[in-house]
Amino acid sequence: MKKSIAVVGLGNMGGRIAKRLLQLGHEVGVFDTNKQVLKTFESLGAKPYASLALLGAGHEIILTVLPNADLVRQAVLGTEGLSTGMRVGTVLIEMTTSIPAVTQDIAAVLSRQDVMMIDAPVSGGVQKAENGTLTIMVGGNEQTVELVKPILDLIGTQIIHVGRIGAGHTAKALNNLITATTLAITSEALALGVKMGVDAQKLLDVVNSGSGRSAASETKFPQQVLSRAFKPGFSMALMSKDVGIAVDMARSVGSPVWVSSAVQKLWQYGVDSGRGQMDHTAIALTIEEMAEVEIKPG
Repeated sequence: MKKSIAVVGLGNMGGRIAKRLLQLGHEVGVFDTNKQVLKTFESLGAKPYASLALLGAGHEIILTVLPNADLVRQAVLGTEGLSTGMRVGTVLIEMTTSIPAVTQDIAAVLSRQDVMMIDAPVSGGVQKAENGTLTIMVGGNEQTVELVKPILDLIGTQIIHVGRIGAGHTAKALNNLITATTLAITSEALALGVKMGVDAQKLLDVVNSGSGRSAASETKFPQQVLSRAFKPGFSMALMSKDVGIAVDMARSVGSPVWVSSAVQKLWQYGVDSGRGQMDHTAIALTIEEMAEVEIKPG
């Protein structure tokens, strides 16, 4: 028996997740502050809601995919938020790249209403969201995770239960910290190579056949940087936000941030330079600007 599902937040990731659920034959309720987006999803067969409270009352499983933790808190616990309509037994799947402590606070409030919650941020980008092959890192009660796993299996192929509530958001922030770091250092290294007279493509070939390879060098640099495409996807501003979450987590528990704090400053500099809404691979443009070279073949 199919459960009633709703998606709150129809941006790059949430919109694609909602479309996939619709394509698989599910009835999907939707909410977004962008009314035109709601009309588009209504034309695709989704049921749009005028308020979060009404959506909360109308569905057993609700996915939130929003830009940041503040918006999640407002959407769930606001005066007309989801929690004002949620019924006993509802499950909230929080898929934003959010702050673990905020997630834990929201879960504590919902538990007093007998509403269950897991955090389940994703990795893999828009293409994997479209074809349902995302990696999903999950935090929460094991029984709740098992209850909604059939839904998660429609969205991702790697479902990793990493621990208690908030653990999924911890894992996502740390994954993005590593991604941001490898993009930055690969940009610096290739820019230096170009300045030293080495062809960028040949240097990248060396890196990818040696110990310096990473997802950044193997995928993002060929597809986005050397090609000069910088096709919009996950923005620099969002990556900078995620790095900040990771650094704040480290400081809150007294973990070292020698490298992480330098990476955070670089990404913030890139955003402040006016590239916040560009794809996150545009961090290479920030490095190029400082190095006064272009990372491209030839």
